Amino acid sequence: MSLYKRIATLIPPGIIEAYQREMRYVGLQVEEKRFVGFIVIFGLGIAIAAAVNLFIFFNIGPLVSFVVSFGLFGGGIYFWLSQTAEKEGKAAEKILPDVLELIASNIKSGLTTEKALFASARPEFGVISQELKNSSKEIISGARMEDSLMSMPTKIKSRVIERSIWLLVQGMKSGGAIADLLIQLSSDLREENAMKQEVAANISMYVLLIFAAALFGAPLLFGISSLIVGLLVEQTGNIGISPEQMEEYSSMSSVGRFMGLPTVNITEPFIVGFSIMALLVTAVFASLTIGAMSSGSEKHGVKYIPIMLIGSLGLFFLIRIGFGTILGSLGGMM
Repeated sequence: MSLYKRIATLIPPGIIEAYQREMRYVGLQVEEKRFVGFIVIFGLGIAIAAAVNLFIFFNIGPLVSFVVSFGLFGGGIYFWLSQTAEKEGKAAEKILPDVLELIASNIKSGLTTEKALFASARPEFGVISQELKNSSKEIISGARMEDSLMSMPTKIKSRVIERSIWLLVQGMKSGGAIADLLIQLSSDLREENAMKQEVAANISMYVLLIFAAALFGAPLLFGISSLIVGLLVEQTGNIGISPEQMEEYSSMSSVGRFMGLPTVNITEPFIVGFSIMALLVTAVFASLTIGAMSSGSEKHGVKYIPIMLIGSLGLFFLIRIGFGTILGSLGGMM
């Protein structure tokens, strides 16, 4: 047994099965235990290197950085496999109506079902083309047509294809006309695709509003507010209030004293730190919301998180620098 397989025996079976399922969807011809063992070994190496460097240069706890780095490496690979599989599945859903119509035409022209499947496997159909060829070969070699067709959804990540194949198999079992059933399925799928496009067009304005609020509105408000706090602290220093008195005034809260809550000194560094944390949370949840609204799944919005984080934090610091320079020049003139 290779080292990768030995390492994989320490991993819970559920994780290995999840990787195996996604690998099958993307057509990755590698044994799942070897693949998971590879991820674990290289993930440990990357996590150790990241933990050491973060501790040396930024004094971040090595245990936390090790766990986070290892989780990001393993989870990132799984997420990449899942997104690749879903991308191929979405592409297959778009061409599925054409595939069904072509199969129906071949059946009506006199071909048997297995030959119609093979004849419909055109290169422009992508992953469906290969699965049609495989199903046709299995049927010719003696496999049951229903079993061969039902194996297709296990290799293409698409609920639409899974439901369509199930309906086709049920129609075959009931003895219906296959060609007519395929044409009806194709027509229904075209209507469904048209409805999805209409829904996407209707919610595009809401998606843009969320995107603009998280990427431009929040950094603008937080950047200006943090500058205002800094100016107020600077102005109070010019009117004879000591820093100790300013901290005392800023920590006054009748509600907090009544409830026994700890006081917080509202200073510019505190506001900057709070703003950064708020922007991080806003960027993450705005991205997940956009993914849920645009494609029906929150995980489709994960790809927007880096753009949101870099854009919002970059704009936040640019606003602080720009407005700080302008206010500083105005103060010098006065």
